[in-house]
Amino acid sequence: MNKKTSYMLAIITMLFWGTAFPFSKLIIDQGINPVVFLALRMGFAFLFLLGYILVLNQVKASFQMMKRHFWKLAILGVILFTGSYLIQYIGVQYTTAINQTVISNTTTFSVVIFNYLFYRRKPSKAFFMSMVMGFIGVLFIILDDGFQLTSATLRGDILTILAFTLWGLYIVVNRSVSIDENPLYITFSIFLWTTVSLVPLSFGFDFVHQVQILGWSHWVIIAYLGIVCSGITTLMYTMALSNESIPSENLALIGFLLPVVGIITSILLLNEGFSWQDLVGCGLVLISVFIVEGKQKLEPNLEQHTERDP
Repeated sequence: MNKKTSYMLAIITMLFWGTAFPFSKLIIDQGINPVVFLALRMGFAFLFLLGYILVLNQVKASFQMMKRHFWKLAILGVILFTGSYLIQYIGVQYTTAINQTVISNTTTFSVVIFNYLFYRRKPSKAFFMSMVMGFIGVLFIILDDGFQLTSATLRGDILTILAFTLWGLYIVVNRSVSIDENPLYITFSIFLWTTVSLVPLSFGFDFVHQVQILGWSHWVIIAYLGIVCSGITTLMYTMALSNESIPSENLALIGFLLPVVGIITSILLLNEGFSWQDLVGCGLVLISVFIVEGKQKLEPNLEQHTERDP
């Protein structure tokens, strides 16, 4: 695959991922329980990936890989992946899609922190500087006009920070498997574990009634989020990252499109306001992450997994 194609795949991925924040909030704000919504979305993604692997005739190879890393993949799928999404979707009920799309960029900080705790890789001075800048940026977003902790979105913003901190832990743990195995098999295994754990759980949250109140437009959005924003784009991004002639940090920088698209679609779809504090906070977070991505020398296989489908 040539460089142009790889870059194009990465750009298309971010354009789709950026729309996931407002579309997810749109569904949950209709009264759909986050557990039920997540079970449906990940179910669509799993079915798509299962079909893809069947077409490639790689089912046996994928399950052999799953057997080799059974417990680690179970922890990744059931606790870290599912837990991160559940906390995010619970949090979106109490905050705006704009806040979530900006705060999601703080994942880079938690990745570096966990990487230091687990592997003793000391972060650079640039990282500490950018971490302070990013923290200030988040404060601009979650505080009200008087910079008091009385913001109506505070609860949701804190849950969002927790969700993407947990996602950072998922990235670090994921590294020990992904450096030796096919990313497609790992992605399929994660979605399998997520679906297996969420579908039974969703019946405890009135799954049948929730499904019955979904309109056709809701199903279209959930299918779009599952198949396109989770299944197809994950594969596209993996294909882009597989191009060894492109530095992974170059593709990571394309991730800055995520909050831009998320903010625009949130304003268009949800009519969310965008204050001067949001603008300043967004700018500080993006600049701080830019410093980290540009200066912090992450391990190649770790760098490649710092973006997440929202």
